[in-house]
Amino acid sequence: MCRRMEMDFDGLNIDLYAILDALEDPIHIINTDGILVFANRAWEQLIGLPRENAVGLYINDAISKGNQGFYFSIEKDADNRAAQFTHFDQKMFDSIALTALQKQKRVSMFAYSSTKNRFMLTSIPLFQEGRLQYILTWCRDLTNFSQLCDDLQSAIEKNKLISEELEFYRSKMAASQNVIGNCPQMLALMNTVEYVAGTDVTVLITGESGVGKEVLTNEIYQRSNRKGKPFIRVNCASIPESLMESELFGYERGAFTGAVKSKPGMFELANHGTLLLDEVGELPRALQPKLLRALQEREIIRVGGTNTIPIDVRLIAATNQNLESMVEEGSFRRDLYYRLNLVPLHIPPLRERGDDIPLLATHFLEKFNAKYGREKKFTEEALQIMKEYQWPGNIREMENLLERLVIIGEEHWLTASRLMAILENGDGAALRLEPSGSSLKDMVADYEKKLLKEALTRYGTTYKAAQALNTSQPTVARKAKLYGLEW
Repeated sequence: MCRRMEMDFDGLNIDLYAILDALEDPIHIINTDGILVFANRAWEQLIGLPRENAVGLYINDAISKGNQGFYFSIEKDADNRAAQFTHFDQKMFDSIALTALQKQKRVSMFAYSSTKNRFMLTSIPLFQEGRLQYILTWCRDLTNFSQLCDDLQSAIEKNKLISEELEFYRSKMAASQNVIGNCPQMLALMNTVEYVAGTDVTVLITGESGVGKEVLTNEIYQRSNRKGKPFIRVNCASIPESLMESELFGYERGAFTGAVKSKPGMFELANHGTLLLDEVGELPRALQPKLLRALQEREIIRVGGTNTIPIDVRLIAATNQNLESMVEEGSFRRDLYYRLNLVPLHIPPLRERGDDIPLLATHFLEKFNAKYGREKKFTEEALQIMKEYQWPGNIREMENLLERLVIIGEEHWLTASRLMAILENGDGAALRLEPSGSSLKDMVADYEKKLLKEALTRYGTTYKAAQALNTSQPTVARKAKLYGLEW
């Protein structure tokens, strides 16, 4: 038995054995004869032998009486030289403390218990006035640490897979700096563009608002033989009906009050180049015959004029309306529709382009990171939320959302909870629910589980997660237990 040691620090009497006994790591001390003179409560629990039955025994005898088996792996001495142990009994082992006693220097090794826990054991010689007095050994349970390392490695590998997937998307991107798409619809669309871009054929681009009709028009222009020549864009919805004719075809001096001099219209300005008529469905019914004549005869007459002016213009029309239905309703001329619809190009809504969403999101994130000097990134869950969202505003909505996310907030990772906080405060668009055979209750529970997991992972505690989700801590704790969440 070694005597109890008490030390005085600034009048504070400290019992070192009481301190060792309070530690969570198993610790034991032997003397130079290999006799166990001290073991703390944690050692008692690890070995499975009451201390009062162990202290006073030879260390190997004390350990052999316990019910905990160990499997040792590699020893490292004070010089950091590794040596493979030859053989250890599964129940009884030569104490690492005896190895340190024999070598009279620090010794460390790793061990696995019969319960599959991983430990690191370290024995340190304690000298007094140059003479060896005791060997102190402590045991650190590395099981949780190993699990954290495994989780970190898994996260690194998952991040690598995401990076490789995004690189794959980039490699499959259509050969364009403007049109980004890898889904079958976009690949087929860009294949058609490849054929028609170099011709002068009239093209009708259709699609919902925000899908990128003007971007596709620009792509056609950049690939055409008219690149570098005039490219005039006209939004038919933004021009008052009373001014539409004079804007498109120009006017002569004196044609109306205020026309003090002649002015060329958009067709003349686009001569030898390309003219985009965006929102062509808004073109007044009375003006449609004049547009049809300009396309057929390739000439125009200014308002208030009598002379024809030849034009050489490649026309591209775009609309978010169903012109075919408008033809049936009588609000759009059938012959003009057929003339415009020579080569139809339909851009699908973003909600139907699931494979393109990560690619587009990454494109915009990189764009705005560069613009504002940020280095923000998506979590895997955030990308999944973006794929499930309906995007009623299509690409324009995504672009605006990501610019906002990059500008506001200092967080490095853009998480699912951050996205949902903004999307749910938007125009009420819901996440897309694919037919899966699941009940509404199951789908709601699945979404709730994902949201809780994201919040707990990000904030680390149920209290902070509850604050972020605007709910109570008991609710978060109860549901985390219900769903078996770990974070």
